[in-house]
Amino acid sequence: MKRVYDFAVKWCDKFRDQKINYIELVDHYMADDCDALGFKMDCGNAFEQLYGKAVHDYEELDKVIDDVTDISLLGSAIYSRWRYFNHWAYTGEEILAFKNRSWFILALSKLSMLTGENPFIFKGMPQKIRIVSNGMGYGPCPEPNDIVEQHITINSDGRVWFSAYSFGDGFGKYEKSQTKNYKIEKAVAENVLNKVAAYFSNEYDEIFATDIGNWEMEITNTESKAYKFRGSLCANFEVDGVDLSDLIRDSLQIDDLYVFDGRFKPDKVNRITVDYHRVTKIKPKHPISEETEYVTWNYTEQLIVDRETETIEHTQNIGTGCIVSRKYKVEGGVEGLLDDLDADYLFDNVEGNSPDIIATPNEIKEYTITIDFNKNPQRVIQGTFDKNGLPDDFADFAETVFSFMRFYGFGEILDPSIYEKVKRRKNDYIFCSVTFDEGYKSYYYITDDDSIEVGDSVLVPAGKDNHTAIVEIVNIEYFSEEEVPLPVGKTKRIIRKCTEDDFDQQKEV
Repeated sequence: MKRVYDFAVKWCDKFRDQKINYIELVDHYMADDCDALGFKMDCGNAFEQLYGKAVHDYEELDKVIDDVTDISLLGSAIYSRWRYFNHWAYTGEEILAFKNRSWFILALSKLSMLTGENPFIFKGMPQKIRIVSNGMGYGPCPEPNDIVEQHITINSDGRVWFSAYSFGDGFGKYEKSQTKNYKIEKAVAENVLNKVAAYFSNEYDEIFATDIGNWEMEITNTESKAYKFRGSLCANFEVDGVDLSDLIRDSLQIDDLYVFDGRFKPDKVNRITVDYHRVTKIKPKHPISEETEYVTWNYTEQLIVDRETETIEHTQNIGTGCIVSRKYKVEGGVEGLLDDLDADYLFDNVEGNSPDIIATPNEIKEYTITIDFNKNPQRVIQGTFDKNGLPDDFADFAETVFSFMRFYGFGEILDPSIYEKVKRRKNDYIFCSVTFDEGYKSYYYITDDDSIEVGDSVLVPAGKDNHTAIVEIVNIEYFSEEEVPLPVGKTKRIIRKCTEDDFDQQKEV
């Protein structure tokens, strides 16, 4: 068992190595190991009989991997799959493709768990972490002084070791250009270690990319056992909503650390504040005094969209003693709204008004937009509140926020469709007024379905041939047999509520 476990760990680590040359994977070395362990090269036939396409397809293997318990069978499947790239593939380099590399990692990880513990899941209490992040990827060759690699070690007692390496004379000849040894608060260090350990204590999806750099990490627990992890420099690891790369940068107070994501992640908008100010001079019909010709109305509005509190606040300061405020707290919703904004280009272009514009008499409308980002410094935009004075994309932003607020409406207390609704008596008939597509006139239909509501789409028989049509409910009324607006026997009945399939069929027609 120990020999099989060592084999699985060794080769799994090789397949996870972003820098490895494909020759090292397809050369005879794996065959030598498989033969020594007694695995059979049977073209995967035995494994395929039990698990079908999982013998070569990563997604299919992922579905059944928990059911695989035969060590010899799995080992032979790995041997056979390797043989394909060694002998049959157009080029052995195909073994590095994401789907192929992932298949081997999944199969070898399972083999290691069948013969021992999973070496790629951290266990215990973290004592220290060491991260090496290399930013080299495809592209122009770096200048000798460009930073290409960073080393970080964080100990649970707060000690930190940081080194940065410049490109120097090229690959394998990096030059240490910066070093810093210092101490952070013990609680801060423990928070970093605990969150990193928490993430890597569970299975996670590895991301492989060939055109960017990579990271390698070693987590050592309090029993001095080291666990190794690696991946591409584009990982978004989060624990309890906290991004691990950002957490390490903030905790170490080094903003340009590569860590796991290479700082390639786009920035985020954390807060937008829009302040609006209108000053209007009004000339009253009857002068207030000989000295006062105009009355000045100072009107202000403020809109705040905030990620931290997950709220949207809209406040109108209409005048002295008159303030109207609305607050929307929607967990996940406000965050999603801000995530959809492109932080790199938001409000970055204002056309501006031409010098010969004619100003509105006795009125000024101005705005200040303040944007707080996750990484970049705060940005403030000011101007006149009109189409050309506002950022080009302000209209899209305004419509997005307005639609968000409008979705939640003004509640039900003041909604006449709620407080004027009459309860149906047992013998009442339900008459629904419906409108057809692009029609204005409504028609009565009868239903027995009490769940139908105004705004629902339903199927009804229409026309002389009673063909099926989709209509919208615009009103619902209850009538006794003596008060019905149309004879019950001559009024057509609603078939049922619409489903998504009904809408799809209508589109096809």
